[in-house]
Amino acid sequence: MLAVLSRLQSALHRAKVAVIDVLKGATVYDMIRDLEKKAVLAEHMLMLVVIGDMLGFPVSSYYRLKLLPYWVHRIKTWKTSLLKEYDILERLE
Repeated sequence: MLAVLSRLQSALHRAKVAVIDVLKGATVYDMIRDLEKKAVLAEHMLMLVVIGDMLGFPVSSYYRLKLLPYWVHRIKTWKTSLLKEYDILERLE
């Protein structure tokens, strides 16, 4: 009896999560996606200001070195995404 009850609860939970995901996708998915894109672009621009010397953008400031320990693990992916060639179809999204 207890196993049947726990399976019923898990099925109800999965159904609840599915309904929430459908409603979220139908209402605010585009806004969330745009905000995520803008956050990534803002972070890339800030990283360009802070560690742009790697790409040939001379920026001199002592305080930018204080942010460097937070971004050391992201430098490789940042450089790859910044120097990546984009297709025209990717810009149309």
